[in-house]
Amino acid sequence: MSRLLLIVNPAAGMGRGAALEGDIAHLYASQGWRVTLCETATAGDAARFAIEEAASHKLVLCVGGDGTLSETLGGLIRVPNAPPLCYVPMGSTNDLAQSAGLPHDPLEAAAVGLSGRPLPIDAGTFNGQLFSYVACFGAFTRTSYETDRALKNRIGHLAYVLSGLQELGRIESYPVTIRCEEEEISGDFIFGSVCNTRSLGGILKLPLGYENLRDGLHELIMVRQPKRATDLGTLLSSLLGGHLDHPLLVYRQITNAVFNMPAEMPWSLDGERADAGERVEIMNLRHAYQLMIPNK
Repeated sequence: MSRLLLIVNPAAGMGRGAALEGDIAHLYASQGWRVTLCETATAGDAARFAIEEAASHKLVLCVGGDGTLSETLGGLIRVPNAPPLCYVPMGSTNDLAQSAGLPHDPLEAAAVGLSGRPLPIDAGTFNGQLFSYVACFGAFTRTSYETDRALKNRIGHLAYVLSGLQELGRIESYPVTIRCEEEEISGDFIFGSVCNTRSLGGILKLPLGYENLRDGLHELIMVRQPKRATDLGTLLSSLLGGHLDHPLLVYRQITNAVFNMPAEMPWSLDGERADAGERVEIMNLRHAYQLMIPNK
């Protein structure tokens, strides 16, 4: 009998995570699977469940937002010959789910574990700490982890938009030097990210395909300090249009990067706050895990 490890954040999606447990368990049981249910209660639970239980299961199914996903992966990559991961996104932006083409309906997303196919996906490390799809700093970075969680649950992505608008008044630039692929890039930047996704913040769409999620490369995107108000307008237009050739943008595909910068810069890993000193090293982990995606 096939065994499913079902890791659920019951608070995700305004409590819908808990409500879905029974339906998902029934879906798999009806197909002859034996289900092990693990509910998260505190930070670190998802990683612990994956480390302790994944090896004895054929599939891991994670129900929750980006934070729960990142935690689950943090445990899963420590398991030798780990089983594939099926993901039911219940967060406010769900960038990785959009990038992988996962269904919006939770039960349809859960069923991908039964009918889909595993795709090797890259992940990354931030000074040794795992992240699934993005490490970023600067403008709107605070929005991802300062926005009230109850507000996120109540009005979803609009919460990020509203909080982001409030942050417009405190955008500042940071002097940063990046060393990557035998190149040094320096300047004052209002935003920087290293990501493995086709969508950022549910708004910015990157001109990438599925193959870019597993190519052993991360996308480095840096935004220089605008000198004029008109520059900001053309910059936003380029970003929203998915164009990365604006003069204020630095875009590279990299395997690793070292950031040297002032201390106490606000970083975010998959929407959660990350503390860093004056040096950050980010590395690509090629084919770190297998994600179940729909057959197309």
